[in-house]
Amino acid sequence: MSDSSSGGVKVMGLIIVAVIVIGVGFWLFQTPPASPILKYPTSRTALLRRYMNLVAQGRTLTVQEAYKLISWPVRQQHKNHPGRVWQTMENMNRYLTGLFGDNWGPEAKIIPPSDTASNKYVVTVRTEKFHFTLAPQNKLASPTLGGTEHWGIAAIREFPFTGGGQEQHVAAVTSVLGAVNPGAAANVGGIAAAYSEADNGTAWQIKERLLPTVEDPHAAALKQCIYQLWPVRKDPTVIWMLKKISHDTAYAPNIQNDAKAVLSGRVSNAILIGNQVTHIHTPLPTEPP
Repeated sequence: MSDSSSGGVKVMGLIIVAVIVIGVGFWLFQTPPASPILKYPTSRTALLRRYMNLVAQGRTLTVQEAYKLISWPVRQQHKNHPGRVWQTMENMNRYLTGLFGDNWGPEAKIIPPSDTASNKYVVTVRTEKFHFTLAPQNKLASPTLGGTEHWGIAAIREFPFTGGGQEQHVAAVTSVLGAVNPGAAANVGGIAAAYSEADNGTAWQIKERLLPTVEDPHAAALKQCIYQLWPVRKDPTVIWMLKKISHDTAYAPNIQNDAKAVLSGRVSNAILIGNQVTHIHTPLPTEPP
């Protein structure tokens, strides 16, 4: 008489073996996950156009999508604190929105390098210029990808990806102040701009510090900020802003006259020194070397 229980054990054992074999086969023959490098654009102009459009939308989700266009080594470098890179994107959007309004994205124009072997591109938005360095991504994949090259953004001269940590903190403080008292936030921003190392910095640093303040006709320390634009008074965006102030009746008449004086290049040394301007005699170059 056969033992039915032993037959059941044999069947169960066969089922287990079959499941193991099927599982191993699936693991051996399944399609490997696609490399993240494949998600980078293959066109450098398309890369830059998409980046600027995403940044211009100014939403958390679009900023995070723009982050995926940053070169893979840079993303790995910041993988534990991506918010610092997100902050630089928000800074760019805030800066351009303050100057040109919410719909600046479609105005971005991409200028390829004259040397086709170069990966240095310029993106303009009206009077502003941004200098991008792009990087090939195919060799970063494992295994290395063949075929058409994929591209990522390795650096932006005016908004370096390493510079968002402190700015993230400042943005958070300003946001809290703005929620409690919008006037207080504007005053803190104006005073900080006017008394933060005055004109000690590159042309771009001076613009980034001062232009968001002088856009507001009611900002604190507005007069000082306008005079501190003196070293960059020949920059196209600064010229545009000073002309705007000088004709905008939302600004007090004395502030309009201050803007006209800086624009004309006729301001006494005593007035400049009195407004913490030390770089008096030679305008700073606005183009990178």
